[in-house]
Amino acid sequence: MNNFDLKKVHELIRFKDVCTTGNDYMKEASCLPRIELETEPLYVLTPKMPILFTPKLRYYRLLIENEINRHINAATELLEADGSGELTMFVLKKTRETVSTLINEAKRLTLFIGDKNWENIISEMPSIPRHEKAATEVTVFSHYVIAELARCWLELQDRYAYVIGEAGCYDVSLFYTSIVGRNPDKEFEVKRSEKYAEEANGFKKGRTDCCFLYDNEEFFPIAIQEFTNKLRAHKLIPDDMDCKRMESLFQGHACRTNYTWIGEYHILTHIIKGLFKDNVISTWPEGTSPWQVISCRFVDKHGNPLPNIRTQTERKKTKSIVKEIVDSLAGYMS
Repeated sequence: MNNFDLKKVHELIRFKDVCTTGNDYMKEASCLPRIELETEPLYVLTPKMPILFTPKLRYYRLLIENEINRHINAATELLEADGSGELTMFVLKKTRETVSTLINEAKRLTLFIGDKNWENIISEMPSIPRHEKAATEVTVFSHYVIAELARCWLELQDRYAYVIGEAGCYDVSLFYTSIVGRNPDKEFEVKRSEKYAEEANGFKKGRTDCCFLYDNEEFFPIAIQEFTNKLRAHKLIPDDMDCKRMESLFQGHACRTNYTWIGEYHILTHIIKGLFKDNVISTWPEGTSPWQVISCRFVDKHGNPLPNIRTQTERKKTKSIVKEIVDSLAGYMS
């Protein structure tokens, strides 16, 4: 299983000697399979090749690029197939944490040798004494790895921005100043691709609010009335909660209504489960999580958001109540 932890990059970042001569590195590089992005890239990284001044750097550049592309491909393949907001958020969170960790590792590569020689390295006429060659290689590699990690995060962040929210997204400059702690490198420029705007037109523009979508319009008013009556009869919602308020939970569009839950939490958990297991009731449109409806919609009798109740176990004594309430809504669909 892919844990989206960029494990191979963790290994490559050590920048170990794997060949003894420059020719050997060139031969190895020529034999490497190339992993391309399977989607149109949103960001491109265009190194100024002279700065990759040794065969070892050229070889490691291909290795890192391959692994970043492999990660992006695996993430997009999974998320396009699944589409759930919960999984998308997990993959993005894991990627974000891993990218931050690896950036710190890359910065630590130059902890002892310092980064003070960077201006010399990027000058038009760099002077690199033989005894400083190895340290200079490490410095260049550190900067390159960080640029690739920036590309990795920005690619997934922008493609799935509807989950994060645009306010939580970085551009290249903000990513560098906030996460890396310096300005972007012109020698390893990360920028939007020429087809970014065209590709972005197909992105989801925002999250669909979490709600049930009850498809049978003919019986919808009757079903909601029955469902609301059952909830009130079992003292799970206040008596003053009417059907009109309950309807907005099942209309499949954005709403900001809060629903006060005064019953035991586990009953709500298994009503939710029972409803979205039913084949004829669509729940929580693509890109949203079934369990966000709890935090977004339900509050306790004091008006506070409910805790995470998704793992509440079913109780035998209330199993029949749950079935009765679920059937009161689903029964009209048969």
